[in-house]
Amino acid sequence: MNKPLLLVLVLLTVAWYLWNPALTAPLATELATLVDEPSGFSPGVSIRRPPLQSNLDNPAVVEVGEYDLTLIADFQIEALVLGRRDYRRGDEATLSPIDLALGWGPMARQEVVDQIDIRQRGRFYFWEVESYPIERSAIIGNSANMHLIPASPAVFGELQRADTNSQVRLRGFLVNVEREDGWYWRTSTNRTDSGNGACELFLVTRAEVF
Repeated sequence: MNKPLLLVLVLLTVAWYLWNPALTAPLATELATLVDEPSGFSPGVSIRRPPLQSNLDNPAVVEVGEYDLTLIADFQIEALVLGRRDYRRGDEATLSPIDLALGWGPMARQEVVDQIDIRQRGRFYFWEVESYPIERSAIIGNSANMHLIPASPAVFGELQRADTNSQVRLRGFLVNVEREDGWYWRTSTNRTDSGNGACELFLVTRAEVF
């Protein structure tokens, strides 16, 4: 290999690493001291069923860095990963470096998913079909894009193993977030909404990828 070409390759490699820094979860270590990991999952958690959600009557607030995380609901899910998108920049990435588009029930069946074009961009999950393999309402009601906040380095490490067609089992809390300067981020609390505000903001305290 000639020297000019080698130099170009080196420069391109350096530029790639500068543009795509390592994925990090800067608040995970501190969150691990503030939020307890549950011992396991409820018996009703299944990829064949909707997520389990139990709204909290007296939401607790977790203060981490300059953020206040209000725990809205206990949340558990087993699902097929329909897509993954990593984020390294922006206010949201400090909290949530990984988005997973997840499907359960009919949206965890491969013969259904294979007929749907699924994409993620800008913290949104998009889908298109040539013809509907299931009802439109079933696609919306059995899939969601979830912004994942790792609650410990161990959880972050496990989430990094997730990729399209992985199966995941996750437990934690749906949260609303506020910052000292007035910035905020809100979670969806139902599975039937779509569009802006329809994503779950999910503080993950336990994760299994298989």
